[in-house]
Amino acid sequence: MQFGNRASKVLSMKFGYFNQLQMPKPWRENGEVLLYKEAMEQAVHAESVGFDCYWQTEHHFYPEIGHSSSPELFLAALAQRTTTIRLGLAVVVLPCNHPYRVVEYVSTLDHLSDGRVEFGTGRGASPYHIEAFGVTSDESKEIWGESLDVICSMFLNDPFPGWQGKWYPDLLERHLVPKPVQKPHPPLWVAGSQPATYAEAARKGLGILGFNGTEPDEIEPSIRAYREVQAECTPVGGYANHQVATFIIGNINADYTVGRDLACAAARWYAGDNDSELQRVRFGAHTGEYYESQQATGHRPGVRPAILNRSNEDLIQDGLVIGGDVDSVCRGVERWAKLGVDQLLIMIQAGDTTHDEVMRALDLFGSKVLPEFQ
Repeated sequence: MQFGNRASKVLSMKFGYFNQLQMPKPWRENGEVLLYKEAMEQAVHAESVGFDCYWQTEHHFYPEIGHSSSPELFLAALAQRTTTIRLGLAVVVLPCNHPYRVVEYVSTLDHLSDGRVEFGTGRGASPYHIEAFGVTSDESKEIWGESLDVICSMFLNDPFPGWQGKWYPDLLERHLVPKPVQKPHPPLWVAGSQPATYAEAARKGLGILGFNGTEPDEIEPSIRAYREVQAECTPVGGYANHQVATFIIGNINADYTVGRDLACAAARWYAGDNDSELQRVRFGAHTGEYYESQQATGHRPGVRPAILNRSNEDLIQDGLVIGGDVDSVCRGVERWAKLGVDQLLIMIQAGDTTHDEVMRALDLFGSKVLPEFQ
């Protein structure tokens, strides 16, 4: 059965190619060199086949899981190899980065890319990230909020008038140069997974980068919360960026079973079916218990049971993974579009998925899927 002239013809969707530079062991000789070269080739190819945006994470201290600690440098290099694809920081971990430096490198990247930056922010994927920078989990949300206020003041004022706050008590008046190409600043986003975070993002005029990891029906209340409070928005920056983006792992092949199994194998590795030393701290909440053993309850720390407890077919049918052939992938995308998602962030380079498999999937997404939603 072909997707053909289904409802997607009147549904629009932007597509982002998402990468956190995973490198499962055993590692190849010069593994990280090859990882970065292949990631660059994938990003350039994503533009050529029609993806709207390339998003890269900021992760620290995560061997195997995420070798992307300086996404701004990767995106600066990518800017010189591309002309149209938007360059997404997903996300700058504000508690680990000083506001002066964030504004300087985001603005510089905006110049190098002729105004293509999407500026995502967050408090950190896990306490394990931020504690090495001297930030506790309890402090991280407050620091994120104050840092974002400071950064927006730096974008909007010339000179920046200085700041006296709780976490940044003595920032001096300074001229921040260069100024970004996009005026007064690139679009602002925040990472989130809870309905309250979606609503807070809408009130602040921030796009939401949804990293929920659940089926579409469970995310619908969060999207509804976002849309319901848009009218109450007081932008923290110079304007509102009311967009909803959702992260999902996917793959595609001419053969349904091959595409399904490739996507689901990647999702299972990502969700915790791996031997990475740091997996147990990966999905830790910002409450401190991520170090504790949960063996007494029979629950493996650092896993997402919603994915690991389902069959491959259930993962596709329930919408936790997008995979299979062109028809099944289009149906999966359509499901998100009907919920009001503006951009789908698709991660293909996950787990043991090879570079060649990623490139073939990008070809099929570009030629067969993206045109159905544009």
